[in-house]
Amino acid sequence: MNKSQLIEKIAAGADISKAAAGRALDAIIASVTESLKEGDDVAL
Repeated sequence: MNKSQLIEKIAAGADISKAAAGRALDAIIASVTESLKEGDDVAL
């Protein structure tokens, strides 16, 4: 699954636009990346 496919799944599952799902995914990725840089554990 690539990023575009994941965005489509999120949009369909949450009944939101692909644009909104893309922004949400970008925010999640940024948050996880920042936490990892700070040395925090991330469990999904």
